[in-house]
Amino acid sequence: MEFQDKVADYGPKLEALQRKLALDGVEFIQVHTVDTSGAFRSKITPLKLSPYGEAINAILYCVAHGDGQPMGDVAFASPTANEENGFPNIKGIIDPATVVQHGWKPEYASAITFSYMLDGAPCPYDPRGVLARVEQRAAALGYEPRFALEYEFGIFHADHDLMRAGRYRELKPWGHSLTNYDLVRSGEYQDFAAELIRRMKSIGIGIASLVTEYGFGMYEYALTPKTALQAADDAMRAKLHLRELCAERGLVATFMTRFQPPGKESACGAHHHVSLWKDGQPAFAAGPNRLTPVAEKFLAGVLNRMQETHLLFRPTVNSYRRFDRGAWSPEDVAWGFENRTAPIRAITTPNDGACRFEHRAPGADINPYLSVAAILAAGCEGIEKDLPLEAPVSGDLAKLDKPKLPRTLNASIDAFANSDFCAEAFGEAFRDNYAESRRAEQAAFEAWQASHITDFEWQRYFVN
Repeated sequence: MEFQDKVADYGPKLEALQRKLALDGVEFIQVHTVDTSGAFRSKITPLKLSPYGEAINAILYCVAHGDGQPMGDVAFASPTANEENGFPNIKGIIDPATVVQHGWKPEYASAITFSYMLDGAPCPYDPRGVLARVEQRAAALGYEPRFALEYEFGIFHADHDLMRAGRYRELKPWGHSLTNYDLVRSGEYQDFAAELIRRMKSIGIGIASLVTEYGFGMYEYALTPKTALQAADDAMRAKLHLRELCAERGLVATFMTRFQPPGKESACGAHHHVSLWKDGQPAFAAGPNRLTPVAEKFLAGVLNRMQETHLLFRPTVNSYRRFDRGAWSPEDVAWGFENRTAPIRAITTPNDGACRFEHRAPGADINPYLSVAAILAAGCEGIEKDLPLEAPVSGDLAKLDKPKLPRTLNASIDAFANSDFCAEAFGEAFRDNYAESRRAEQAAFEAWQASHITDFEWQRYFVN
């Protein structure tokens, strides 16, 4: 839909919401735009839901991950914003479906945008727009996709002097134990959990559970199912408001996938639970350890494109420190019923409504719009092409000759950048821009390595 069509559709809704929020006591609004790396870039303004659109800084689609720390690299090369075009603004419009008043700060509301180019065409680099188009593909097949994301993350006591100095490894984990499912890891934990659940409920986000994970400072929450775009919106908002709550209490949260050395404690995954529904009924359910034909085709598509889309599940240098089949972080292209060592765990119990696939490859550093889009687009292709499903695995995957997922960021970039499927599913312009963003990420890491002497070198060579 072109920008003017969107304005015609959304304008009256936004004007009505403006009046309602003002009557409800809202004074300020946070306007969120998701960037390429999967962060909300937000502004706070007096309450204003413009029916004519928003100005969006186009550099959000070529900004360096982490805004250049520690290398100082600000942006990567991109058609959307560069020296030649003068780094322009483009256009956005608030999606009325995302406007919510905050129950814990009722003077605030927030909203999320779609982005458009200056000529009115949808911005091809907008991750939210990418997912919306893929969701329409599923609807054209007659299905409503539902996703539920669960995130593992770390919480530490904030020390701003250490953080400004980049000495994050010296931060102290929140809580005294590394035990799973522990209610007394700290005296404040239960109150913290209740407040997060309460806040999310006030903006329509369900937290099914919040638990302590295995590892000092490790925690996990699971979100309740929503349609694809809603699930990604919820994932972004839950991360933001968790970080907000932490900051209020002298804490800091991280979604870095591995902050402990490999082999020690847990890494941070973001498992995606996915199902299709048709006419209000689960389309995957066929009984315990059985799948419907459409479920088999959907899963065959996901497996078929898993290597090409892997970059969207493990998008950073740090993502690849999470590889560990023994710790249930998948390394192979495979699936099995209730098999946590495979990237796809098929869950068929306790009832039909719970039948779903758990995609275990994504880490907590994903852009949820893109990871959800990758799963959904591949699954839709499986249905469209009537792809056959291979047999489920059982036993030790390390002893089976299954295709391997790319083990480095560079290998994932190559698979993604050379994929005709990714160009067709997400748009060629998006594919190329996203691949360039990840190449910039790899180049920044390599430049940092080249400018430092590692602990390995000091300890191995200084004396001998």
